[in-house]
Amino acid sequence: MRIHRIFLISFLLLLLLATVPLVALSFYASKVALEAEIGRNLNNDAAMLMGQIDMLMFERLQNIHSWSHLDIIQEGRIGDVDKRLAQFLGELEHGYPGAYRSLFYLDNDQLIVAASDPSLIKQRFSPPADWIEAQVPHGEVFLESLQFQPPYQQAELLIRAPVPDNYATGDLGQLFGVFDFRQIFNLFDQASQTESDGRHVILLDAQGRAIAASTAARAKQLLLTDTFANWRLPEQSGSTVHAGKPLTNSSVLVGYAVSKGYQGYANLGWSLLVIQATKQAFQPIWALWWLFCTVFIGIGIIASAVALWVAGRIAKPLLDLTTWALRFQSTPNGAMPTVSGAQEVRELNLAFGQLTADLDCSRQQVIHAAKLAVVGEMAAIMAHEVRTPLGILQTTAQMLQWETALSPDGQEMTQMIVEESARLNRLIATLLDCARPRPPNMQSQDLHTIITRVIDLLGTQAQKKAIAIDWPIPTSAAIIECDQELLIQVFLNLILNAIQIIPAAGKIQIRTDCSSPTRVKITVADNGPGIPPEHCARLFDPFFTTRDGGIGLGLTVTQQIINVHGGSINAAQSSLGGACFTLHLPYHQEPKPC
Repeated sequence: MRIHRIFLISFLLLLLLATVPLVALSFYASKVALEAEIGRNLNNDAAMLMGQIDMLMFERLQNIHSWSHLDIIQEGRIGDVDKRLAQFLGELEHGYPGAYRSLFYLDNDQLIVAASDPSLIKQRFSPPADWIEAQVPHGEVFLESLQFQPPYQQAELLIRAPVPDNYATGDLGQLFGVFDFRQIFNLFDQASQTESDGRHVILLDAQGRAIAASTAARAKQLLLTDTFANWRLPEQSGSTVHAGKPLTNSSVLVGYAVSKGYQGYANLGWSLLVIQATKQAFQPIWALWWLFCTVFIGIGIIASAVALWVAGRIAKPLLDLTTWALRFQSTPNGAMPTVSGAQEVRELNLAFGQLTADLDCSRQQVIHAAKLAVVGEMAAIMAHEVRTPLGILQTTAQMLQWETALSPDGQEMTQMIVEESARLNRLIATLLDCARPRPPNMQSQDLHTIITRVIDLLGTQAQKKAIAIDWPIPTSAAIIECDQELLIQVFLNLILNAIQIIPAAGKIQIRTDCSSPTRVKITVADNGPGIPPEHCARLFDPFFTTRDGGIGLGLTVTQQIINVHGGSINAAQSSLGGACFTLHLPYHQEPKPC
């Protein structure tokens, strides 16, 4: 038998004996690994969502409890004759937009004495039965029984806190907050945006009733039912496989998390399920299986004709690539080898080159994501720890300003408290914008009009420093799809930074270039001190600033807004001698994948 025939037969036998068991083992191992990985992800998602719900409910419960102990609530004793309590409740509701549908004070005769909604005042109200008694710092708060019906367009949770009599024993009445339970629905809808892939989120109470769910479960009218009470779930947080009915006909992977309360308080006994159908979850594995089979058959057919030729054409280039890959582990900056031979080998060589570039890009993205995660954590902590007492402090100062007997010095000090509280609120808002930017409202807008409006807003500040803003308004419009408010914030940040950093009698130059058919180019240049080269890499990092009094979030927020618009921004030295920021924005937004 000729040697090439021996080689071909041996090659095919080795291919068959080595590949079939390996493919079968790989398929089984991949399925097990994918199931475990999806289970971990579902469990992590469930724990994260449960923690968010714990914190959200704690904030709402703590709000109602804290407000019920304020001195102004004692106005209910005299029927709120001067409407101060009603006005205060209205300010509280507006201070927490979207959190409460209304706030009202109910006296012991079940008469609404004061409310954020004036139409509720003087009406009688019979509260439903207590559902949950929750412990909060220094007291307790009650949740009333849920009463909402399909299609769940209106879902409200009554939160009640007794109002103690500060001048006698017993309670004066009850403070009610009507919490918009659809906030939890919306949170679940965001977390299950892949419901087309079989993902659902269910929130259970201590009795196993479904009290909140994502869109698909709500559409099946499963809320306030005990459909999931009999599911066999681990006693603690974890993941498991379960029959999917009535959500789906296939089995499902279930991530499960129980409420731990928030900082030891307000544990309502709730638990949360994150569910994904195995049919959709394992679809990549079956696709991989068919791919393995197709590739195996193709290789078997082609190998009979080209085995010897492939050996000569591929063996040496692959060895060169292997040598380079091993060397790359110790010296990542080594030059790529020059590879010749088959097209696939050359493409593999290019893929290795792209891989090295992608690895460096991924490293930068991970660093940036870690920094933004710090900002998010700080924003959440500040919003929770600062905003509530700050709001109370600001409200108290405003109420003191209404006192006619307050001295001029007292008026000045209370005004100082109000102004400084507002400044701290703006700082917290900036941190929250950086950590959780709101979704853009894309509409067709004239970019030139937006820039002109920003220049008009900053005209007074520029005149104070005799700074000339060179902006020849183009005669033709530049219509782009964008969020007007977000872009105004971008140009406010860039131009205001230039005004603040360049000396008096300086110059700011703004230009647009609409020559590209797909993107518009905007440059904002100045003749200030410029940007040192060593600072360019960190310019858009959170909290990086070289300006006294700055917090280093303006350019971070600016970059996030530009990225949301599908654009890009970079900084360099301008022809005027200072800094130059170059922005590219698309005319039309690409549709986001579902």
